[in-house]
Amino acid sequence: METNVSDYALTAILFIINKENEVHLVTFHFHTFTVVELNYNTHDKELFAIFEAFKIWQHYLESLAYPIDIIIDYKNLEYFYYQGFDPKTSMMVQTSLLVQPCY
Repeated sequence: METNVSDYALTAILFIINKENEVHLVTFHFHTFTVVELNYNTHDKELFAIFEAFKIWQHYLESLAYPIDIIIDYKNLEYFYYQGFDPKTSMMVQTSLLVQPCY
């Protein structure tokens, strides 16, 4: 899985890599940010892209036999490592509540 964000939108690509190291696209997602989402910081947008991808592709991902690799721009998410994650102020708390396993 690969995600990317800009100031105005996010993209996510779900792909598989076969034994010959060939990349095969499974599905693609594009989301234009709402007025509220436009105000998110870059690190929040990056994390939002990951949550969004897991949410929309949950039916593909929950029965996999292999680990999932997420390719991101790590520098933008360093904020959570150095500043700490405050669940009281982060918009990601509401988003994370939406990403629940469905059994």
